[in-house]
Amino acid sequence: MTTPLRPPTTFVRKVAGKPAGAGAPGASSTTTTTTQAKKLPNGCKISIQNGNLLTSTGLQDLDDILGGGIPVGSILMIEEDINSSYYMFLLKYFLAEGILQKQGVFFSSLIGLDPFEVLNKLPARITKEEEIEQDKQDVDSNATTKNPQDELKIAWRYQQYVSNEMSKQQHQQQQQASLQQNTFCHSYDFTRKMNVQSMIPEQIHTLSYSSTSQVEGSSPYRNLFLEIQNLVYKYNQEAASHPENTKVLRLALQSFSSPLWSNDEEGVIEFLHALKGLLRSSVSTCLITVPTYIYNSAFVKKISHLCDTVVSINSFSGLGGDTPEQFAEYLGLFNIKKIARLNTLSLSFHPDMLTYVFKMKRRKMCIETIHLPPEMSRSGDSKPDSSSSNKKSEDIVSKMKSGSGLLCGASSGGPAKSNSSLDF
Repeated sequence: MTTPLRPPTTFVRKVAGKPAGAGAPGASSTTTTTTQAKKLPNGCKISIQNGNLLTSTGLQDLDDILGGGIPVGSILMIEEDINSSYYMFLLKYFLAEGILQKQGVFFSSLIGLDPFEVLNKLPARITKEEEIEQDKQDVDSNATTKNPQDELKIAWRYQQYVSNEMSKQQHQQQQQASLQQNTFCHSYDFTRKMNVQSMIPEQIHTLSYSSTSQVEGSSPYRNLFLEIQNLVYKYNQEAASHPENTKVLRLALQSFSSPLWSNDEEGVIEFLHALKGLLRSSVSTCLITVPTYIYNSAFVKKISHLCDTVVSINSFSGLGGDTPEQFAEYLGLFNIKKIARLNTLSLSFHPDMLTYVFKMKRRKMCIETIHLPPEMSRSGDSKPDSSSSNKKSEDIVSKMKSGSGLLCGASSGGPAKSNSSLDF
């Protein structure tokens, strides 16, 4: 009895060491072109949420909060803090990362400050191994100065468990750093300055302005936009002629819309509107710092609407009052007010929380989530009658809730909120 013949199929058995269809003419060229990955610009990666091209802010904590980094073609706005200048650390992180990634860097200070005074004081780069060693030293120094009464009393194995978990995380970070040849975000040490000799002059662009140097009747923001427009067109032409050597252009404007330089509020709105349209069709990104505390809320909302991502940094000294005991080791609050929406109608990235705290270590700046001690361990929890000690902490916590309306749709005219210190 003969078995029937099987009809031919399109499946081809794969042989080790020989790709499928190798005998066909032109198959090798097709395979090489399809498997060859497209090269991304230096210091960039693709977002896993929406596929946008991202570049780093220079601070790993800020990248994680924003969903991986700054989208190329967007504007990041930082609301300056009162009675302090912690926003300058974020600005220097942004500039230093662009220089190390060999990207184009444009910096202009709109308060009459010489741009090279900031560029010459950028932090120096440190390796991951040095950063891990410095973190160990900080932990050891804190452990020696810690009061024995402050030790955790939950379980006697808890501290050993935490140390084991930290060692595992450090080991994983070292493995990831060794596997990744192109570092997306570097680490920096503010106790050391970046070597000026390592900067490439062709990639650094500055523009200095002052109120006395402006011609009467001319708009300073128009002149600034023309300078940026010419620079953006230059980088776009280079990217079109040499796609394999595409470079991202970083624009940094310090104290934008400051009245010390110009009082043209209409020019500010026109400049941001034109800049946003210019960046959408380019390989550029912009960071601006705005002293919003000197303007009314209506004007601040106009500026925030034209920017893609809006964050604010506020020190406890600027908020007023004494720092609560729960936040004694921190310097202030870091709020997210708006997240970039590029190529989408809804938020593709939802942060876990909108309010964070920041502190300055010996060599770097850290933005962390808020961790309050357990109940009945804070001062005042065991004394419900004495409410004077809790009023100051409740005032700070109530201010922590402000500024999230742009992201959550909250309004000041809604129902009364609870004053619980755990309600963020």
